[in-house]
Amino acid sequence: MLCEKCQKETASVHVTKIVNGEKTEAHLCQNCAKELGEFGLNIDLPNLFASLFDYAPFSGKLVRPKQCPTCRLTMEDFRELNQFGCSDCYETFRDEIEPLLRRLHGSNHHEGKVPAQGYATLSVERQIRTLRERLQQVISMENYEEAARIRDQIRALERQSHGEGK
Repeated sequence: MLCEKCQKETASVHVTKIVNGEKTEAHLCQNCAKELGEFGLNIDLPNLFASLFDYAPFSGKLVRPKQCPTCRLTMEDFRELNQFGCSDCYETFRDEIEPLLRRLHGSNHHEGKVPAQGYATLSVERQIRTLRERLQQVISMENYEEAARIRDQIRALERQSHGEGK
């Protein structure tokens, strides 16, 4: 089929336009299509397709997915394998896995297991650590009455832990 405009080249661009229910078709060669701006339409096709599939607009550059510098694993690979390739993956994909860890385990901090004999001592140490963090917060808010109460709790727990150790 020849181009409808120049009648010289083979028509390689076929455009269908529907306006108010009226359908018009054009069969153009590459050059005539460029002159008419794709049948009088100024459409940025890469960005049109990107918007249809909820992708970022096409900038002309290919964006490579984040990769672990050591083992070259991507987040997509992790989703397929359900495991990381090396210890550096945890640092590389930290932002992506922290919400996942919180959702699965209730925390993103691992404390480890505790032997049965040392549980009481470790429990008291954790309480003291938590109270010290709370004490710093209360002091920064200048709530000195609450700070004195927390200080007394810390001292009582410290006496208790030293008494058990003897």
